[in-house]
Amino acid sequence: MGAGQAVIVGIAGRRGSGKSTMARYLAERCYRVLVWDPMAEHRWVPNRFSSLERLEQFMAWASGQSAFAGRYVPETAELTGDFEEVCELVYDYGDLVFLVEEVPMVSTASSLPGQFDRIVRLGRHQGVSVIYTAQRLAETARRLTAATDYFIVFQHHEPRDLDAIADRCGREVADRVARLPRHGYLAWSAVEGAIVPLETVVQELRKLSRRDNPIARDNGVTLADRQAYGTWGRVMSRKEL
Repeated sequence: MGAGQAVIVGIAGRRGSGKSTMARYLAERCYRVLVWDPMAEHRWVPNRFSSLERLEQFMAWASGQSAFAGRYVPETAELTGDFEEVCELVYDYGDLVFLVEEVPMVSTASSLPGQFDRIVRLGRHQGVSVIYTAQRLAETARRLTAATDYFIVFQHHEPRDLDAIADRCGREVADRVARLPRHGYLAWSAVEGAIVPLETVVQELRKLSRRDNPIARDNGVTLADRQAYGTWGRVMSRKEL
């Protein structure tokens, strides 16, 4: 990844629609990933942290890796403070895909936390792409949706939700979303103003998450065999764990 190269992908769907499965599908195909995981759902990620100190140690180690996947699972009721500190680390280290589950849990329809707002506005300069999920676009900060490059929208029927989709993607898209089957979805590009194949989103995220850095250590990692962060930074594959 490099300066000026990043995208924001928003995934919207009701509980049980498949949006977290979609988020995993996208993130698993990226090379350098950090997940904000307040529901502790992303067990596919080999490196789990609930300590900000340990997360910072991991990020320092990960900055030298060609591929990694880590997740932060907050253990306090006050989510916003932890989220702000995680966002600060994400911005400072850069060159990764940041998956934020249930973004309305740490924001409002009218505002974003300061450090996340910085990522949304300036993250492209740090090579930070964002994937976020939300049950309803109507509850998602306008500043975030205005900066979103791709929307992946699951079936919706509530008029307010369809109006929010129409406001961001157009009435034709909202009408198509209302006719989707259960667990159905479509991907819409804000740049092209058109529905696009999901593979278009996958390929762009995958390309942007690949770090072409000659000093980064590859360690034979593949997308199917993630690195895990061991004691003092020892690298282990899933097969070793």
